[in-house]
Amino acid sequence: MIKGIYMAARGMQARMKNLDIVANNLANLNTTGFKREIPFSMVMDQMGNVSPKQNTDFHQGDIVQTSNPLDLAISGQGYFVVQTGNGTELTRDGSFKISSEGYLVDKNGNKVMGNNGAIFLNNLDPEQKKLITISTNGEVSLGSNVIDTLLVAKMNDPQQALRTTGVNFSADSGGYQIASEGEYSIRQGYLEESNVNPIKEMESMIQLNHEYDSAHKMISYLDKTLDEANQIGQV
Repeated sequence: MIKGIYMAARGMQARMKNLDIVANNLANLNTTGFKREIPFSMVMDQMGNVSPKQNTDFHQGDIVQTSNPLDLAISGQGYFVVQTGNGTELTRDGSFKISSEGYLVDKNGNKVMGNNGAIFLNNLDPEQKKLITISTNGEVSLGSNVIDTLLVAKMNDPQQALRTTGVNFSADSGGYQIASEGEYSIRQGYLEESNVNPIKEMESMIQLNHEYDSAHKMISYLDKTLDEANQIGQV
């Protein structure tokens, strides 16, 4: 009976963690390039040990037009490579801008990497920015001058990727390689939306709440039964 209470309590704990994951997915419904997290599942290894495993849903979100020449979306496989204070990271968020130093950077000021290093565009006025063109293979040009080509990488094993922030994944472990042309296409003036489906997340939340309530009722029932058994034993 005590074991039953313990198992039910563990079930409640797991569902609380899953509810947090679903809530985080819903909070990032409008976050560019966000990849939804899949609630924990229990995985058994070769030694028979059971441990929780959390996966990420990497399928592509909808691509929407913004007409901003510095907004980029990747269609197909691949991630933009950015250099952060924590090292190299991969992201699908292509909402870029030009820093005060003239580098192409993400919304957090991290430099966007090209084949020749950080992409440098110099300080451009609004009219000059309109001259920036980025081809489907990632070639960055200013007018007729080719500046560099965007570095696009793909993960060797996406489920082993470590999420560093809401939309970025660590790339310092060497678990990635340069994507080949034909595996992706860069779309200038577009952004990839979050791949979170609010209807599915709400359905998951309702189901998890139901399972949590059931486990709570089971604990209450077993606790009451155990208390009654103790009282009988004292007679």
